[in-house]
Amino acid sequence: MSIEKEAADWFARLRGPDGDRLRASFVAWYADPVHAAAYDHLARSWDQAKFLANTATGQRRNLNRARIDHGYSVRTIALVASILLSIALGASLIGRAAWSLREVRPDLTRTEVIAATAPRMLRLVDGSRVILDRGSRLAIAFSGVARRLHLLTGRARFDVSHDPLRPFVVDAGGGSVIAHGTMFDVALAPEGIEILLLRGAVEVRDGAAGDRAVHVRHLIPGQKVMLVGGTLTEPVAASALDTRWPEAMIEFDAMPLDTAVAAFNRGGVRPIHVEGVEGRHFLVTGAFRRDDPEEFAATLAATFDLAVRSEGRADLVIAPRASSVVDPKKP
Repeated sequence: MSIEKEAADWFARLRGPDGDRLRASFVAWYADPVHAAAYDHLARSWDQAKFLANTATGQRRNLNRARIDHGYSVRTIALVASILLSIALGASLIGRAAWSLREVRPDLTRTEVIAATAPRMLRLVDGSRVILDRGSRLAIAFSGVARRLHLLTGRARFDVSHDPLRPFVVDAGGGSVIAHGTMFDVALAPEGIEILLLRGAVEVRDGAAGDRAVHVRHLIPGQKVMLVGGTLTEPVAASALDTRWPEAMIEFDAMPLDTAVAAFNRGGVRPIHVEGVEGRHFLVTGAFRRDDPEEFAATLAATFDLAVRSEGRADLVIAPRASSVVDPKKP
């Protein structure tokens, strides 16, 4: 079986009834960079095809006919995924530029890198790779005895090259993550610091000072932990939404409006606010481009009969229309 067919097979199986049970095996398969590239390419193409559901053309079609019946065999589902991939690659459903991460290679072992308006991929001098989310800032300080980085703002994914003589340490918000050969995410969120492990193993420390003992959490792939107010929470299972932030699209399935907007804002460069609306009464479903907050806000407003206004030079505000009262039960 070719790598592309393996990727299609995994893509289908993870979305079937046994997806949760197979996730650990998938993570091991995905650890191979060649496998990861094939799977990510398929996922991006799938997301771009799903974006049709948010267009005027898609809304005039019965897209439920395209749903996959889980009664089919895995082989059949994989074939459908492969066909959809071919369609997405060959058709011009979306008149937009393809998502890409421009790789940069810092030559210095001590530097600071900023991803201002778009995600950036960094290849470090030791061979490790970092994806910085938009609006993120990372300080790099390598020496002969340690590889140390400091996430100053935003979110990053670290794919660490193994080096038994130099530990790989990421500091963020008073805590630290120690790894050797592994892949993990670190995010500075309003509620605290979030660490999520995708592959390998990491040790998370709370950065205690003075006489207080350092608390440590050891994660397994698929788990995440929070550092809130200097205290580490118990590890919990991560969701697909947690792990897919580097992708071009963000997908919601019946998520409350305010929760969906908060998730979109985590990687956005133009904040969106919801005012005067009970967000839990409006459920968001669909796939949206992460780099287009204006279209995301406009789609939500059109869907729920709300209005969008600009506030200052940056923020967007979704609120009830001035001339009408919003009915929360309206679809």
